[in-house]
Amino acid sequence: MQLIIHRGTHEIGGSCVEIRDKNTRLLFDLGLPLNDAENIKLNINGLYKNDKSEINGIFITHSHPDHYGLLDSVNPEIPVYTSKITANIIQNVSEIKGEDNYSDLNLNIIEKPVNIGDFTIIPRNVDHSAAGSLAYEIIHNGKKILYTGDLRFHGRTSYLSKNLAKITDVDYLIMEGSTLDRPDQKIKTEDDVFDEMANVFTTNKLCFVSFSSQNLDRFISVYKACLKTKKTLVIDPYTCFVLENFKEISKNIPQWNWNNIRVYFGGGKHTENLADSGKLFTYKSKKISVEEILSYPEKYVVKTAKAICDKILSIYDVSKIEYIYSMWSGYLDNPSYFDILKPQIRHIHTSGHAYIMDLQEFVQKIEPKVIIPIHTEMPQKYSQLYDAEIKILKDGEILNL
Repeated sequence: MQLIIHRGTHEIGGSCVEIRDKNTRLLFDLGLPLNDAENIKLNINGLYKNDKSEINGIFITHSHPDHYGLLDSVNPEIPVYTSKITANIIQNVSEIKGEDNYSDLNLNIIEKPVNIGDFTIIPRNVDHSAAGSLAYEIIHNGKKILYTGDLRFHGRTSYLSKNLAKITDVDYLIMEGSTLDRPDQKIKTEDDVFDEMANVFTTNKLCFVSFSSQNLDRFISVYKACLKTKKTLVIDPYTCFVLENFKEISKNIPQWNWNNIRVYFGGGKHTENLADSGKLFTYKSKKISVEEILSYPEKYVVKTAKAICDKILSIYDVSKIEYIYSMWSGYLDNPSYFDILKPQIRHIHTSGHAYIMDLQEFVQKIEPKVIIPIHTEMPQKYSQLYDAEIKILKDGEILNL
C-alpha cells in the first residue's frame, strides 16, 4: 500500500490524497488551491475526462471548493462518494453560484462502509463549518488510516468530532493543522458567537452581518440572536436556496419562510441564476424593500450582500449602522463593497478548524503510530505538539505504508 499527497503537505487548501495498492487507486478530496491560480491541475494519470479511467473511487470530505473544486474535470466513470448534504451543495448550490458544471458526476451517497478491492472505507461524521462534513477511516489488510479532512471540536455538532476520537489502533493519522500559526488561541464556541451577537443586536441601530450562507452553524447563531432581541433577519434569495438544501438534516433547520425572516430581491449573478431556474418566485411572499427596512431600521439585521448594501450605503448614514464581520479576518484585506464600514467593524467569529489544544487532546485519545501533516502551512510544528512519529511529506512524494 502506498500514500501520495498530491497537494496539501505545506499549504492550506487544494487537498488531494491518493491511497493505493497494486490493484486499486483511491483519492480523498480533490480541491482547488487557495493561493495558486496558475497551477490548478494535478498530474494524476487516469483521472480526467479524456483519460482512460484508472481511479476506483473519489471520497470528498465536505462542500468547500478547496476540497471538491476540481471534480468538474473528472472522468464521469469514476464513482464519487460523499455525504448527502455535500452532494446537494455540489450539484445544486454550485450551479446557482455559476460555478463549473458538476452535473455529469457519478455521485454516490456514502452512509455506511464501502468495499473497493482490498480497501474498506468508513465515513465518519465530524464537526466543521460545512454541514455534512466527513472524515474517512480506511482499512487495508489489517492496517488503519484515518484522514480527518477539516474538523473542529467547538461547533454545534462538536460531539461528532469527539466520537471520532474513539477510533483505536490507528496506524496513520493524516491530520489537518490549519490553526497551527495561531499560538495564542482562546477557544470560542458557536454559543459564544451567539451571545456576542445578541448583545450587539440590542442596539437601536440597523445591524449588518457578514457571514457565509453555507455556514449553517453561523446562520443559526445569527437567527437565534435575532429571535432573542426581537429583530427580523433580512437575507438574499441565494441564502434561501442554500437553507433549502439543508432541510433534510433536521426539521429544526431555519428556513426562509420562518418567522423573523424577510428576503431582499436585489440583483447579482446568484439571483439572476435563481430567476432563470424558476426558483426565485418561491420566495416572493417574504419580499422586503430597502424603504421598508429604513422606515424602522432598529427592527432589522441585514445579512450583507452587494445589492442591498450598495443601496443602503448610498442613502443611509453609515454611523447609524452596527457592522458585524463573522468570517476569517484575512478576507478583509480584499477590496469590497463594505470598505466604508471597516473602521467600525466588530469581528465576532470562531474558526471552522480545530484549536491546537483540541487537536492535542484528540491525538492523545487515539494514540496514532504515525501522524502525517496536511492542510497546514506549518508541518514542522507537529513534532513540537504531538507525541507520535511525525512523517512530513512533500507534494507528490510516495510513502510506502
